[in-house]
Amino acid sequence: MAKMRGDDSLEKIWSTLELESDTNFFISWNWIESWLRVMKPCVSVCKVYSGKRIVALGLFVISNATRHRILRITQLRLQTVGDDKKDQIWPEYNNMLVARGFESAVYQGLIGFMDKQAKSAWDEFVLGPIDESLLKWVSADNYYSYNIWEEPTYGIDFLDIRAKNQCYLDSLSKNTRYQIRRAIRDYGEGLAMVVAGSKEEALQFFQGISTFHKQRWRDASGFHNPFFVEFHRDLIAEGFDNGVIELVRLQVGNVDIGYLYNFIYNNKVYFYLSGIDLVTENKRKPGLVLHALCIQRHLELGADSYDFLGGQARYKESLGSQNGMLVVTAYQKPLFKLRVEQVARRLKHYVQTKVLSN
Repeated sequence: MAKMRGDDSLEKIWSTLELESDTNFFISWNWIESWLRVMKPCVSVCKVYSGKRIVALGLFVISNATRHRILRITQLRLQTVGDDKKDQIWPEYNNMLVARGFESAVYQGLIGFMDKQAKSAWDEFVLGPIDESLLKWVSADNYYSYNIWEEPTYGIDFLDIRAKNQCYLDSLSKNTRYQIRRAIRDYGEGLAMVVAGSKEEALQFFQGISTFHKQRWRDASGFHNPFFVEFHRDLIAEGFDNGVIELVRLQVGNVDIGYLYNFIYNNKVYFYLSGIDLVTENKRKPGLVLHALCIQRHLELGADSYDFLGGQARYKESLGSQNGMLVVTAYQKPLFKLRVEQVARRLKHYVQTKVLSN
């Protein structure tokens, strides 16, 4: 594992390995390049070889965290930096980039390899948000592991819908289907969905999301965070012409009532962010309508799936089905200070469980 110091070859080897991998947008070079350019992390590049062939890549960052006001911990993190502001972009499916057929071998040896690296002294290895199914390969017998965060993922399998010769709405429950069709009728002929046709228009749509998003999430909105805004403006500007960025606007007449921000990669659609007018339009379900129209469009265009990503939400349950779990997992070395924390964590969980059961 080596420090990256202006490594011009990283783009080449990363992009080459992408073609040999069943990867996702969040570890595509499109995302990684913007992350490196905007966040400027001090990363170490981990290269895994089979003979002379590179079969896996990962970018690792050392960060320091203080928990419980007194416990200082050195973390090793995969493609995140440990700074809440910089990590608010939230890269889901944040895995190693691995060539097909090497997943098991790479994850089995990952933690042990990192532990042997003299330049990577760490107390805790933080992995994720990662598809929980990959963790079955991680060899961590000598480490204590716990989940920092976990949420279900929801999505739509277009292959299944096509096999049943259905349109998207026909695949939904009777109640959800009725709500969406009634809302579309209420909006009338003035309802229109527009897909941004240029990077300039896409950036305008992204700016349009801001008002609705801050309206909904207030201080928690990423649009108050300059790192979040700069990252996504860079991602859109650099990625739109590659066909991996989609911004969609819903209007009634000439009035904007909602936006979607999607990624399109390997024939899959990843819904990342929305801005919906929930103050004046909430009763007419603009979010459900916009998703339904966008989903039907991608069904007709031949996509394989539509992924709502992690996080439990009623609209995701109504529009799709659960298809997995995302987790952020920490693996801790057998250090005394961490063992004390582990005992305290188990005690807290026991007390909380007792309170809930009484």
